Amino acid sequence: MTLPLDPSQRPTPVAAARPAMGWWRRHRVLRNWLGGVASAVVVSVISGVALAYLTPGADTPGGTPPTSAAADQTPFSVDVLSRGDYCKPYVVNADPGELASPYRVMNAESRDWPADDEVAEWAQRVEAIPSRSRVTLTLQGTSDTSVVLHSLEVEVKQRGPALDAPRVFFTEEGCGSGAVPRFFRIDLDKPNPRALPQAGEDLARKEIPAVAFPFKVSDSDPEIFVIEADPGACDCTWQLRLRWSSAGRSGALVIDDHGRPFRTAAYVEASAQRFVVHAAHGCPGDLAWCEAA
Repeated sequence: MTLPLDPSQRPTPVAAARPAMGWWRRHRVLRNWLGGVASAVVVSVISGVALAYLTPGADTPGGTPPTSAAADQTPFSVDVLSRGDYCKPYVVNADPGELASPYRVMNAESRDWPADDEVAEWAQRVEAIPSRSRVTLTLQGTSDTSVVLHSLEVEVKQRGPALDAPRVFFTEEGCGSGAVPRFFRIDLDKPNPRALPQAGEDLARKEIPAVAFPFKVSDSDPEIFVIEADPGACDCTWQLRLRWSSAGRSGALVIDDHGRPFRTAAYVEASAQRFVVHAAHGCPGDLAWCEAA
């Protein structure tokens, strides 16, 4: 449930385009949510389920698993799916002839794109760095007591220059038409990046307005945030900090990637070697990747 907002604080809606084919098929988390939870809010920024934890009343540093006592006190759960943007490639330090396929089972004749969870698992396995990150947070209370989510803060841990002379790999090709809800966008290259709310459209092309914090969650009222992180011209590592309060308690939930910050890296396009997954045009023999034309 979204808390009432001052209309003067509501950002101007901005249309957002959906990536190519199969979004409804590929994102089972959002599909199930859209089918059963009409009030869930989606946010627009990145492999597998990230580690998120907290200590009530204090900030908890990333990288250290929570104790069982701390875990018992968590008033809500966070499930995280981190992958790259559909339209942008991943930087991978690998020979394309030896790089694993993003498909769990590769069919050389198939022209279907890999599913979200396949891409997320592949990226984690081969240490692929997204050139634009897309992090999906599914938040749900652990009881019927409401938890107020006050703010989502961005912490850039380290900045470096764009990667030079990389090999980049496209797991999808093109963005296509259509629309997808996007609610938060982060520009990592800014001195003090913020998660800015964005407007979008649902699957029925009905406008979803941009909505800012605060939000509420409980066991019967979840929220889904989709966060798109753009590196600009940097190679950035970063994490999120979600501030909350409930029943007289408060805390800050640090969300990172299995105990380490997320990483999103720009690359020097003029020096990059580009490779596409076989589904784009087909590759010779049973190769998973071939060089882009």
